[in-house]
Amino acid sequence: MSKLCISLPPFAPDYSGAASALFELGGMIIIHDASGCTGNYTSFDEPRWFGSSSAVYCSGLRHMDAILGNDEKLIKETADAAGSIKPKFIAVLGSPVPTVIGTDLKGVAKEIEAITGIPSIGLETKGLAYYGKGIRDATAEIMKIFATEKLKTQKGTVNILGMTPLDFHINGWEKKFKSLFEKNGMEVIACYNMGLTLDDIRNSTAAELNIAVSQAGVQQAEYMKEKYGIPFVAVTPIGDGMTAVEKARNALDKNFTAYKSEAVTSDVLIAGDQIISNSIREYIFERGGVPADVAVLFDCSPEFMSVNDKLIKDELQLRKLLNSGKYRTVVGDPMLKTIIDEDNLKSINFVSLPHVAVSSKVHWDEYKDFLGSGAEKWLDSIK
Repeated sequence: MSKLCISLPPFAPDYSGAASALFELGGMIIIHDASGCTGNYTSFDEPRWFGSSSAVYCSGLRHMDAILGNDEKLIKETADAAGSIKPKFIAVLGSPVPTVIGTDLKGVAKEIEAITGIPSIGLETKGLAYYGKGIRDATAEIMKIFATEKLKTQKGTVNILGMTPLDFHINGWEKKFKSLFEKNGMEVIACYNMGLTLDDIRNSTAAELNIAVSQAGVQQAEYMKEKYGIPFVAVTPIGDGMTAVEKARNALDKNFTAYKSEAVTSDVLIAGDQIISNSIREYIFERGGVPADVAVLFDCSPEFMSVNDKLIKDELQLRKLLNSGKYRTVVGDPMLKTIIDEDNLKSINFVSLPHVAVSSKVHWDEYKDFLGSGAEKWLDSIK
């Protein structure tokens, strides 16, 4: 029962990450489920859905389809719909029920492609992993179709990876991050996965460096490093953004340094995405000498952890950590306040940092700035 959520909602799952990564690319996305998972993604994990024309569909999986394994229905209905909307590609995503009954989604995608002639991918998402894995897997599969070769490296060029509304909402941060790097002499070829096109994906293999601005971006970067040999740095532009700029510049100069955080006693805790939290920690330490620990809520890369960091595996562990009395300041999604005891909350300086993957639409209108004076104001309150 350790995975039971009492107060917090379940965090965004892998199929939401995969759909988010593919959302803007002009494809047809089918989530194979009985409507619940598709509704969860479109209504709660995708701020771009409202008013959009992106083709995201539910397969309408029913009891008898699940019992009898009626894949022919899914294949036929997908092919019929594709004939009407003529997408650039088709993606069939899994959910818990197809996982339990062993649906071969890759095989389904091959049959759909044979019938329609449209490039198709099947993603074995299960709803049991976090969204970062879905973003990585969707990126890998779409690159196998549209980025089949490594283009000649263009000096001074970068890609921004891990940019989805699940971490950054839809306040235009993809444009602001891109502008930051370009103003400092770096050409951004592609921004995965907001403001992204299939042509950008083809051209992105020419980048000299990848900049992972979230943990999902790290997973994408690791794939692109293995596939195309592109190195990466992991940093989110925070405050004036110059820490991220300097790390990218150093990497372009082949001056790579391992992630390092001072292992000092701290009464500040930052809970959230690993790379975003690390970047906040680095900013407040460099500017004000304030050390912090990080509680990683989602996927985690051990090489980016400090000695006092914690990988949170369930709500109970997080509840105990927040109520331990160790932390005077806590930075995190407002929903985390629901698992802090009332008496403890009175003595904690809680700095709100909404996160779509945690609280969804409940707080996504309260998103904080990452750059500029708006960012510096809430960053300065972390003491």
